[in-house]
Amino acid sequence: MEIDNVDKLVFRVIEQVAADNCDLDKVIEFVVSFSFENSLSAETLLKLSAIFTKEGMYREKYVISRACASLFSGRVREDALMEAGKTASLLSFEERAAREFEEVLKENPNSIEALSGYGIVLAKMGKLDSARIQYEKVLELHSYHVETLCNYGCLLFRLNRMDEAEEAYRKALLLDSRNVDAHCRYGILLSKNGEKTGANYHFVQALELDPEHVESNFRYARLLEEKGEPLEAERHYIVALKADPESPKPHLFYARLLADHGIVHGARVHFRYALKLNPKDVESHCEYARLLARFGHRHEAEVQYKKALELDPGHFGTLYGYGDLLKEKGQYTEAEEIYRQAEFFKRSA
Repeated sequence: MEIDNVDKLVFRVIEQVAADNCDLDKVIEFVVSFSFENSLSAETLLKLSAIFTKEGMYREKYVISRACASLFSGRVREDALMEAGKTASLLSFEERAAREFEEVLKENPNSIEALSGYGIVLAKMGKLDSARIQYEKVLELHSYHVETLCNYGCLLFRLNRMDEAEEAYRKALLLDSRNVDAHCRYGILLSKNGEKTGANYHFVQALELDPEHVESNFRYARLLEEKGEPLEAERHYIVALKADPESPKPHLFYARLLADHGIVHGARVHFRYALKLNPKDVESHCEYARLLARFGHRHEAEVQYKKALELDPGHFGTLYGYGDLLKEKGQYTEAEEIYRQAEFFKRSA
């Protein structure tokens, strides 16, 4: 019976994906072979894909979708490739996602969804000009595609084309005044341009529409800090952290806020968590070291400075901070050498 075969397939996929040495391509090959031998239908595989989505099992979903695309043709193949591409992008498997979207576009060059998804992946990969081309193709075909207008605005912002980015955000909001991402991104642009009143308006609009929107809470908190409202800023950092506790940025900026107000224990907790999530962040190691040194934890501070310098031997702030720490410890010769290195890297830069 098909249900027994489906159960076997699900068990084997979960087992193989969970393995430490998992090779997703081999799992896909297994699903293709098993499905072919047991005559599993495209409908069955797509239903499995949807079930994995509901369970948040995205690696499993990617495997099933990709296998389905290999087994079938026509519209089923296109839909399966789109699901595989979107899932790979969600998992930050950019190379895989790009491959899936490229395959869709070979068969359907005017697929709005594939062009948009491909643009997002290329932007994640830092291929900004290539991403721009994809977004512009979408807007040629569908000039009122709000999601693409938001992504296009974000890309133009990264390219420092601020006037064009603002135009894209304004157009998106004219088409959909309740678009949270457009309000948030426009607020970021206005904040960068020093237009705090406008930025404040758009962050508030975004949060009225979605009170738990992580980026809007985080950005609004930063704006409130700049405006000298630390208690309100703290409230929004906490909302952002509750909504997405695995994002390092809110932890880092909340740690800075706590450190600035002498709340050492809380600052240490959030610096440590930010570094757990992003252990290669040189600036976080440096700032955490400064906090530790400031409150007399010299040994721990030295450990953090050394970690920062392992990652970036020429990091100016770390070198000067470490030099100051060594001087405080009476290690004047070592401090002088560190200061010389700092000046050397400063001149080289």
